[in-house]
Amino acid sequence: MRGISGFLTNFPPFINFLFSLLERIPVKLPMQIEKMVSRVSYSRTGRHLQRYNNRGFRLVVGCIPYRYRKTEDATSNDEVIEVLVISAQNGKGVLFPKGGWEKDESMERAAIRETLEEAGVLGNIEFKLGKWSYKSKRQSIFHEAHMFPLLVKEELDHWPEKNIRQRKWVCFFCCKKLITLIGHEK
Repeated sequence: MRGISGFLTNFPPFINFLFSLLERIPVKLPMQIEKMVSRVSYSRTGRHLQRYNNRGFRLVVGCIPYRYRKTEDATSNDEVIEVLVISAQNGKGVLFPKGGWEKDESMERAAIRETLEEAGVLGNIEFKLGKWSYKSKRQSIFHEAHMFPLLVKEELDHWPEKNIRQRKWVCFFCCKKLITLIGHEK
């Protein structure tokens, strides 16, 4: 858990905002992913189509992939919400799939593409959760990020960044408790 706790320590305000939005996810607002993007076998590269806002921030979009899982209690019909996190490219820490929003794509199409490339999942994209700005860890530039929930319908065995990323399902409420604890330690 060292990786996720390190990630969460750096982003408690964003994560608390995110969790408050995720708690309101409706079950039925999906847009079929098959209508949005075709399956790809490679990741896009380069910055020649990259979008920037009027302050020069690179525009980034992504998804918070989630699923409903039956509880392990055989007498219960309750479902647990799990979110999918992926490893950072350098292997240190975890994050949600996100990346550059390019000029030839809608915001939703770019979010779905990034999620497919980085996490290898397909599903139904929903409403925009919001945006936030952050400073890149690798470069001295700022990003403006826009995120969408994605109800996962299929996990692919092969996807473009499979060899450089790992994915892991984590319980939404377990993460929320961890974030609350981390926030009170400071």
